[in-house]
Amino acid sequence: MKRIRFLHKTTLVTIMGVILLVASVNPVRADNLQQQLDKSKLQVDQLNGTLNAQKDKVGSATAQVLALKQSVLALNNSMAREQALLTEEQHNLKGLEDQQQKLEAKRQEHIKALGNILKVNYEDGLTTYLAVLFEATSVTDFIERADKIQMVVGGFSKLQKDIAILNLKMNDQKVLIVQKQTTIQASIQNKAQTQQVVQQTLDKQKTVLAQLSTEERATLNSSVAAKAKVSRIQQLLQHESIEASNAAKGVMVSSSNGTASRGTSSGGGVAGTVKVSGGAQEILNFAAKFQGTPYVWGGTTPSPGFDCSGYIQYVYRNSGISLNRTSEQQFNNGVSVSRSDLRPGDLVFFHTYSSGASHVGIYAGNNTMINSSNGGVSYDDMSDSYWSKRYLGARRVIAS
Repeated sequence: MKRIRFLHKTTLVTIMGVILLVASVNPVRADNLQQQLDKSKLQVDQLNGTLNAQKDKVGSATAQVLALKQSVLALNNSMAREQALLTEEQHNLKGLEDQQQKLEAKRQEHIKALGNILKVNYEDGLTTYLAVLFEATSVTDFIERADKIQMVVGGFSKLQKDIAILNLKMNDQKVLIVQKQTTIQASIQNKAQTQQVVQQTLDKQKTVLAQLSTEERATLNSSVAAKAKVSRIQQLLQHESIEASNAAKGVMVSSSNGTASRGTSSGGGVAGTVKVSGGAQEILNFAAKFQGTPYVWGGTTPSPGFDCSGYIQYVYRNSGISLNRTSEQQFNNGVSVSRSDLRPGDLVFFHTYSSGASHVGIYAGNNTMINSSNGGVSYDDMSDSYWSKRYLGARRVIAS
């Protein structure tokens, strides 16, 4: 019995040795485990990449939605101001028309009064003023008749003259008001068209967001809600700080044309004004297409994004107008124009992080501009305290 147990132990040892030998000679199972491990690591990396891509997508969508909402707000404010001006001009026009009707009524009363006098004279057989005078019975009667006729005729003539002058003046004013009314109505229509483009862009953005998962959409909504609580002025102040930091560091950025510095000039810009097919509205329509495009310091193209002057240069280049690269340099392009004479399509400049022209936008009418700033390309209200305090001047590059 003891011998049998010993043989069993020997056999067991032998079998184990064979297994170990086979494993050392043919490490197939070890390789499989390593492959599985590598495969798992790859899957993890892919998942991490997907998650990062989703985060980037959500972040980009958040910025775009915020920029578009900012545009809608600015345009609504602009349209409200336009409507207020239109209402005021319509009221002025109604006042002039009422005044004109009163004067006409007064003129008719005097004509009627004179007609009555002539009728009485005619019925008495006196068909002319001269006949009235000849009927005088004495010198005193003659003088009285002459004075009365002179008073009637002179008063009527003066009234006619005064009414004619007032009518001319009111007609001129009416023409001016109608012109203003037409201009304001056209401006409102343009704003409505722009706002329609914004809404179309929002609808497209909603289509993209609909492709996100429920969790991603919830993240986006939370992000938008949180950032929306930050006022536009606070956002611009943060942006101003970032710009100042980048300017101090001389940050370089990569674009589709290669690496370029924000301070690099692409050549001299126009020194006067240029005739553009389609005029300023053509430029503004093209500019609006890039709403939501990210702000990138030194950026000169839609991808990866624009800085303020890069955006302006890109938009005007599309219409054949050459501008310098930076806002400081662009402040020398075109011709100077006063704020009271601003027209859509003019370049408006501001001193933000420096005392010079450190920011530029495109004037869209009625204290509204489109520009690339914090959050990306959007419309902004120039009457906001941030912009109004920093306004520097304007340049015109589009010929009328």
